[in-house]
Amino acid sequence: MSPTTLTVVTDPNTEPATVETDAAQQPAPEAIDTDSATAEPTAADEEAFVPPPDATASYLDPTELQIAENVRKSFDLADHPEQVATIEQFGVRAPVLAEREPDGSIWVYEGQVRTLIARHLGLPMIPVWVTDAPTDLDPAERRIARTLDQINLNERRIPTPASDQAAGIALTLELGASANRVAKATQRKPAEVRKIAAVGKSGTAKRLLDENQYSLDQLAVIAHYENLGDTDAVQQLLEVSRYSIDWTARRIAAERAETRDRLRESLAYGAYGFGILTRHPDTSGSEPAYVPAAELATAAGDPVTAELIYTDPTQWVVFLEVERDAEFVDRESGEFVDAATVDWSTRGNPEAEPGDGLRRADTMARRDRWTPVYYLPSDELEQAGLGLLVDAVDPDDEAAVAAAEQAAAQREQARQDRRRVIELNKRGADSYELRDEFLTKLVSGARPPAEAAVFVAESLARRIDSAVLHKVTKLLGIAGSADKLLEAIQAASPNRAWMIVLAMQLATHELDVDKSFWRIGEGSTRRYMRFLGQVGATRDFALCDVEQAAAGEIDYHDIDIDTPPRQAARKETKSRG
Repeated sequence: MSPTTLTVVTDPNTEPATVETDAAQQPAPEAIDTDSATAEPTAADEEAFVPPPDATASYLDPTELQIAENVRKSFDLADHPEQVATIEQFGVRAPVLAEREPDGSIWVYEGQVRTLIARHLGLPMIPVWVTDAPTDLDPAERRIARTLDQINLNERRIPTPASDQAAGIALTLELGASANRVAKATQRKPAEVRKIAAVGKSGTAKRLLDENQYSLDQLAVIAHYENLGDTDAVQQLLEVSRYSIDWTARRIAAERAETRDRLRESLAYGAYGFGILTRHPDTSGSEPAYVPAAELATAAGDPVTAELIYTDPTQWVVFLEVERDAEFVDRESGEFVDAATVDWSTRGNPEAEPGDGLRRADTMARRDRWTPVYYLPSDELEQAGLGLLVDAVDPDDEAAVAAAEQAAAQREQARQDRRRVIELNKRGADSYELRDEFLTKLVSGARPPAEAAVFVAESLARRIDSAVLHKVTKLLGIAGSADKLLEAIQAASPNRAWMIVLAMQLATHELDVDKSFWRIGEGSTRRYMRFLGQVGATRDFALCDVEQAAAGEIDYHDIDIDTPPRQAARKETKSRG
């Protein structure tokens, strides 16, 4: 078949777009609906035969019909040869739905694919239900209703690409529909609708949505930054695996928040006339663009002081280093608090009274510490009348020069080390928050992961003392060494590993049980004995009288000391039965 030129208009108020389609290879128009055309109407197609209210049944030339705006933005006739072949053989059997505008033009809003295929095949007529357009409705409301109808109708026929659905949902929100309304129409939750809408406005996120590689939450993060125009963040997110996206997104969010906070804290320095650096300058090269004030000296060889810097701030730039939660402040006044003046024993204990001259821990809050680091642009050295500290020594004194160079290298290394510590501490804090969320989800499950048994058993085994080790290896029937215990754990199935964990706990409790344990009747020994009684009830074991006393089930004063203990236990078991 030769290519067919089709005129596709997305709305009566927009200019037409001309595209070419070919059942073999040509792409379809940008705004095309989807529906199947079968020889015999399916259950889904039966709905197409139900006429809308006040509809007129007509046979119309498909070339005279206009294609209305549609949620679908991508459709290729070549991808659906069955529909083309069916219509070629049987014609369009299910009527399309259209509206007549006041100017007489007829716009197809449901059945656009059948219309386009009919045009492509050169069919002279197709069945159409025509209603008058609801011109009394707000144009935006008409578009919202049409979009939601198309999302649902398309899903019962040729599935709409997820990216087109997302774009359609985004459009409905932009037109003024509430998330609740769209959620009800699409059988989704409002929060999900908002995320999908964000994805629908992002070209990158829509592409990834169709590839089905990321979760909706991850796509929403990518879309968020792309919609903000933050291409650097999008690039970072795309460079990591899907398993690292959550961590990377958390780090990016923290960096953006820190940048905003840094600019706020820098306002006072900008008012003085300092240039503001938003990133830590690289001072490690042989010819750095900026030189730290700590590496500069006056013409007289004296170090550069803060007083000297503030005599002309316009020559300098400043970068504010931040240490998160490094300072304590009063919750009400915001004034700095010396940690030595705090009675830390009151933390988490509202009834505790602080010591003399000390304050309660709950009267304080943490805040970030911002430390200014001053730099001079390298090309401003001569104008500022300053030189490198390493050049202030006598160049003929080789030992002094070597010592100065070594000291400068050590200071630079200290700066790099400090920068590394600060950065890794921030990442550590970010990882803690994300890890805490993961752990909360992990332990909310109905059962532990299979790997948990070996992990718990090995963790306990590496911390038990020699007495417990001797007891547990005896219970397990293995050689009495830590290495043998670890080997048994690592070779165990999950169920067997849990039994080893139990064995270690049993051994730990057994070491607390001496011959007078019947006197205790409280604490861990009571819990231990009660546990044995519970599990022994179905395993041919019963607590004897002294064990029952330790479990708090009887008073040891009531024990019949003239009756053998195991006989008493058997009698007790029988009486219970």
